[in-house]
Amino acid sequence: MKMTFPLLGALALLTVVALPAFAGDAAAGAQKAAVCGACHGATGSSINPEWPNLAGQHEGYIVAQLQQFKLAKRDNPLMMPNATLLSDQDMQDLAEYFSAQSIVRSKFDADPAKVEQGRKIAQEAQCVACHQAGFKGLNEFPRLSRQKYPYIVKQLKDYRDGLRTNDNGVMASTAKNLSDEQIEALAHYLASI
Repeated sequence: MKMTFPLLGALALLTVVALPAFAGDAAAGAQKAAVCGACHGATGSSINPEWPNLAGQHEGYIVAQLQQFKLAKRDNPLMMPNATLLSDQDMQDLAEYFSAQSIVRSKFDADPAKVEQGRKIAQEAQCVACHQAGFKGLNEFPRLSRQKYPYIVKQLKDYRDGLRTNDNGVMASTAKNLSDEQIEALAHYLASI
């Protein structure tokens, strides 16, 4: 079965997301990250598979997501109250700090058959057009490599099911036809690289 995934929305996202000029201070971000560390780990490598790794994530993406939580454009009952307390400078400092941290590879025992299936789906969907080679992301497109399997599954399902809508429809249009099996295969692949 041939799947097609529209990519024009990605270009629209680039023109809509306004990111501030970065003047973040990593040392200040390290001090402010103490609260974040309770869920995301002190250096941004989460020990809970339900929460994303922030280490090595792009500054632009971190700031954009914090802004989305603060403005209630991205729904999460744990993140929204915390983000409302952050100033723009706080967000920039946190982004500077977490983006400079090294990601600790999660302990995930990926199924080789699902990894291969996921690789093929990612190739057909042209995921690297936004998430770049090695799924390391770029600016407001997140790094997916070394992310947690359960987190990836949840985010893809949320995009597919219309529960996550803070990206101007780019991921919703990509994920809308994915089955649970395909999402699991993609997550196996992404969590393994």
